[in-house]
Amino acid sequence: MRKSSVLLSTLAVFGAAGLAACSSSTDSSGNNPNLAVVMAGDAESYTGFAFPAASENDPTFVDGWEVRFDRILVTVDRVVLTDNPDLNPTDQSQTGPVVANGSGPWVIDVTRPGLATTDVHTSVRPLHEGEAEHDGNPNAQILTRLGGLDGNKSFDTAVRYGFGFDFLAATSSASQPNMDGAGKADYADMVHKGIAVLYVGTATFKGTDCKSSDTDLPEKDRYDFSRLPKTVKFRFGFKTPTTHANCQNTSLRGKAFAGEEAQRGVQLAASGSTRAQVTVHVDHPFWNTVDHDAAELYFDQMAAAATADGTLTLDDLAALDFTTFKDKQGKALPWRSCVASKPVKQGTRKFDAGSVAVDPMAAPGAALRNYGDYVTYQQSTQGHLNADGLCAVKRNFAAPR
Repeated sequence: MRKSSVLLSTLAVFGAAGLAACSSSTDSSGNNPNLAVVMAGDAESYTGFAFPAASENDPTFVDGWEVRFDRILVTVDRVVLTDNPDLNPTDQSQTGPVVANGSGPWVIDVTRPGLATTDVHTSVRPLHEGEAEHDGNPNAQILTRLGGLDGNKSFDTAVRYGFGFDFLAATSSASQPNMDGAGKADYADMVHKGIAVLYVGTATFKGTDCKSSDTDLPEKDRYDFSRLPKTVKFRFGFKTPTTHANCQNTSLRGKAFAGEEAQRGVQLAASGSTRAQVTVHVDHPFWNTVDHDAAELYFDQMAAAATADGTLTLDDLAALDFTTFKDKQGKALPWRSCVASKPVKQGTRKFDAGSVAVDPMAAPGAALRNYGDYVTYQQSTQGHLNADGLCAVKRNFAAPR
């Protein structure tokens, strides 16, 4: 599976006073340094996850499911630049004060191409000598263009600024630049229910020649996968307002701090437009571990929670124990692999929470109580900078820290 990125740290302190500052001016002139802030999903937000995969490097569901998306709606706001992204080498969440703001809110359907309001795609340049060219996603939606710092101050192109943004609960005041009619109807429902991110899609089982972890048992004792539906219509409404702070930037080529994958922040070109892309990785809710380097995609356990008519919501997932999955009849769910290069895991299917607390009897926010909590926790880490840049994550909802 291609690498996806996640940082499960929390923010120690976030500058509320800085967030209250006025928005910076915008400037789309060709030669003045400016930061074009755009938003896009990853490749799979547009194509879904085919089974079988077109190539061995493409991500796919190990247990044989093809997943396609109708809509993935995300509300984003409070794009900020901060001073001194390197303030604390061991705590990415710490920065200097906020120095520039780009205020929304905006709701973007990351399954649809963006509608550019300015020529951001052809004006992007390398940030400084020695960096790789970063063309970005041509489907990206322009959010805002920052022409300087708050207080009508000019950018200092010799320094890096910390970059962050919020995903927040849907609001009727959000701009809807690339939404179709179905998306607008769904978004009205999101506003009513306080949902920040909505997934709507279909999973279809297409696996062949699959192997399961109970193959060594007598045939009569093996799990009967025919009890799972072959098609599942899912609708996941995540009430997960989240702050993504001081993101790393995989477009930068300077030396990163120990334990980090890239330098933090953005640095503007001496003239013209530099791009900062808020990127949504859509695979996170389907991960089998919080370890992003080892994560694989599985859907059988979701199908096991679907209703009789093959529909599925987060409430259905809350009925499952992710430390030992069972279906609706109480039968233990084994692992299954329908990918020849992926050896089947052993034992009953269970997902890894790493060091995150797990307790089905805990109060909300104290621990992961069920599979619905687990999926929500994974989803809340899906925001990145310039495709794969990791951000410090503060969950502004009840979740273990």
